[in-house]
Amino acid sequence: MKKLLAPALLAASLVITGCSSTSDEEKASMDRFQYMSKVTAEMDELGYDKVTVLPGADEFFNIAASIAERQVKVMQEYRTQAENHADVQAFLYAHRESTPEQLKLAIVEFDATAPSEEQKIAAKIAAYNAALESVREANAKLLAEIVLEGGKAAYILAQYNSDIAKAMALSSLGGLMGGGEQTPQNNVFLALERAKDHLSLATEASELISIDEETIEAINALQTELEAKS
Repeated sequence: MKKLLAPALLAASLVITGCSSTSDEEKASMDRFQYMSKVTAEMDELGYDKVTVLPGADEFFNIAASIAERQVKVMQEYRTQAENHADVQAFLYAHRESTPEQLKLAIVEFDATAPSEEQKIAAKIAAYNAALESVREANAKLLAEIVLEGGKAAYILAQYNSDIAKAMALSSLGGLMGGGEQTPQNNVFLALERAKDHLSLATEASELISIDEETIEAINALQTELEAKS
């Protein structure tokens, strides 16, 4: 789809500089469920356990983990609804490069040959849109939290610059001078990196989920415009 990245999402992606995002080439070679599985696996690998590494910063670290954990659940619900409406998913994917006008024409052409009202894709898209309502609401709420928390990363860096610099140096030494393995549980630099990774991955997941919503909104807007002209 020729969609525009939401300004808030763009702002979050500029603030959050966490783990390496999947390249455009990789995304193009994966279907959406494969990509969701990849993002979920990366979130799970980071873990969601709470940390108590630096008073004043711990809340940010733990909120980021909570956002990621909840985003995984939203992805799971999205996938369930998408699988329940596999024919709509297949149709939208087949026309993923279409403009709203081209997609609307494809819907009209498809429904002209449908053997019954129940098998028309327009009605199925409407049902899919309704089924995604709870997913849409949860995704929007998490996106707002991502933007809010993403802005705190720079604040944490500024407020605890000395602690983070020391932890970064200790981490680069592999913990040899710190009495053991360095983890987000005992190293504020690694805790900050994990938090940024959590928010970066949650941003990607939120964008992925929003694709269908934006497509359906474009279809509805075009339908409203056409009806107004008729």
